[in-house]
Amino acid sequence: MKENSFIAETPKVVEEFLRAGFILKSWYATTDYQPPSGTKVRPEEVSSKDLKSISRLESPNGTLAVFEIPKPFQTDTQNLIIALDGVRDPGNMGTIIRMADWFNVDKVLLSEDCVDIWNPKVVQSTMGSLARVIPEITDLPVALSELKNEGFEVRIADMDGTPSSEMDWNNPTVIVMGNEANGPRENVCKVADGKVTIPKLREGGAESLNVAMATGILLAQAKL
Repeated sequence: MKENSFIAETPKVVEEFLRAGFILKSWYATTDYQPPSGTKVRPEEVSSKDLKSISRLESPNGTLAVFEIPKPFQTDTQNLIIALDGVRDPGNMGTIIRMADWFNVDKVLLSEDCVDIWNPKVVQSTMGSLARVIPEITDLPVALSELKNEGFEVRIADMDGTPSSEMDWNNPTVIVMGNEANGPRENVCKVADGKVTIPKLREGGAESLNVAMATGILLAQAKL
């Protein structure tokens, strides 16, 4: 964002960032909104009409805040990492970040052409999970090669590969999820050790799975 800031809306999302200690730049709320107890700063009171005029939502819900985008921070390397190659849809990106939060996966890598994670649609669709899981933008083929050198197995999610139930998820693994329409690029696939698939159980059924849905299924398989 131009001013190194992002917009958060609705009480739940705003309060998640407040609890996480994000730097607040401005905060607005209607009279019916009650800030959480213990919050030292108070929002500037605005009318519902004024809130609607600055909101990105079709139906604003009480409050909107502008926070400073935090500096990238290092996370402890876990046995499971998600890598996203060219994921452009804000809803998918937000849902994947939320899935990572749910399954306690802290490290999410993004190729440089993924959708901006501070896009208001992404922020909103994470429902506050972006306060805890902040993806890292990187040169993905290089990052994956470095992780392989550290002992990680790199697996591309694909229609044709090792069934997810047959994977040894105790081994350090990077799951690579590709672009919604085209899948991972060739330079990413060249780095991979192989593919992993979610078996399709209905002959002639759905052609494919949404990238966020597929990520959730693989995380459940790997972590539960």
